[in-house]
Formats: sequence, structure tokens, C-alpha cells
Amino acid sequence: MNLLGSYIPSASLIHRLDPSFKLLSFFLLFASFIILSLSLTGFFVSLIVLVILFRTGRIPMRPVFHTIWKFRGFLAAIFLMNAFFQPSEKAYFSFLFITFSRYGVLMGIRMVSSVALLTSLSSLLTATTTPVSITRGLRTLFHPLSFLRIPVDEAASIVSMSLCLIPILARESEDIVLSARARGLDVEKRKLRERIRALIPVVIPLFVQSFRAGDEIAEAMEARGYDGASRERIAIHFGAKEILSLLISISILTASIMLKGVFS
Repeated sequence: MNLLGSYIPSASLIHRLDPSFKLLSFFLLFASFIILSLSLTGFFVSLIVLVILFRTGRIPMRPVFHTIWKFRGFLAAIFLMNAFFQPSEKAYFSFLFITFSRYGVLMGIRMVSSVALLTSLSSLLTATTTPVSITRGLRTLFHPLSFLRIPVDEAASIVSMSLCLIPILARESEDIVLSARARGLDVEKRKLRERIRALIPVVIPLFVQSFRAGDEIAEAMEARGYDGASRERIAIHFGAKEILSLLISISILTASIMLKGVFS
């Protein structure tokens, strides 16, 4: 199961939050996790907060780990780029533009942990919020920017459609990989250069399918007379649970800023 971009219906507290307050709370949590991931202790604190959020939202964490594991090659590339290309005065090894140091290794670990935490938090957001609700929340939060002639409605619609396409493209990629394996293609038991070459028959059809899906959505929207403007009124519904979620997010962000020096 690919949890990224997939909505899981439930009656949990996080599901019932107003989308505007939910998005604002998650944005504050994103900032908190970025700050806390700069240290090992902060990473474990973020992980504890993440587990509590997943339990509150009644969302299983195993699919999230499975999704992150699929991107292990990307995470390994992030780690290697930081480990071997971070300038440092105390380098273990240095040759031309390549510098391997303790500072680079630590930066690589921090970057990988940040990406993993933010990916997990994004999965929780999309699993507890429908794309339509995310669109409404973004329109409400960024509505003041419309007075500056910024196309808020169009931007919110683009984000909503992108979230809808994530699980579709994930399923398409799995089907393409399975069909390629049925023809004898195996990208797991190869050397790095051979694995990159073997991925070409997988990546190209996926790009073609994504562009085709985008064209179909555009034609369907034009046929229905969509002009980018939303006729829905801006409305915010908040109660005790929305205020509590916002206060908790602000408290976590404040604590992460105050404890940054302690964790470093």
C-alpha cells in the first residue's frame, strides 16, 4: 500500500479538524520538524510526536515506512552528496571538489532524517484530508493574497489535482514495473550503471502516462467550462479542537526553537 497521496476515511480527531486550521497546524509542525531534525535527540523527539499524531489520526505507520523505503536510492543520493561535497577544514579525505568529513556525514544524516520526517508528516496530512478539503483550506489561508492579484484559486486547484495524481501515478509505476519484470527486466540484482539503464523503460512510460493524464484532466475541465475561479464562499469553522490543535502546534514550534541550542 502506497500511503503517500492516499486518503483513508476515519472519524478521528485529525480527520474532523477544519482544513484551514489543519493545514496551518501542519505547516507549523513542518517547521518544527526541520528545526528538531538538526540533532539526533531532536530527531527522536520528532519521531515520538509523529507516532502520537499517527495514533491520533488512526493511520498505520507501516505503509509510510514502506513508501520511504521505496525512495532509499534517493535518500542515499542525498546522504552521499552531503557526505562528499560539504566543505570542511577537518576533512578525512579531500581531492579536487570531493571532501569527505565528519561534518559532511552529519549533514547527510540530518538531511535524510529531515526528508523522512517531512515525507511521513505529508503522508499523514494527505491520509487524513481529502484533496477537496486541502483545496478549500489553501483557498482560505491564501485568500488575502488574492487582493494582490495573485491567482490563489488556480494555485489551490493545481495542488489539489497534483495530490490526486500521486496515488494514480504510484499505481501506474507499479504496473509498469510488474510488466517489465514479466518481460525479464530485473533492476534489483544489477550493478548501479546497469540498474540506471534498466530504469529507462520504466521512467519513460511513466512520464508519458503522467502527461497523458494531465491532458485528459485539462480537456475535461475545459469541456465543463472551468475558468479557474471558485464560486464557493470562504468560510472558517472552528471550535475547541481547532484552537487546541493550533496551540499544540505553536507550542511544539516554540519549544523546538528554544531547545535548538540544547539539542545541538
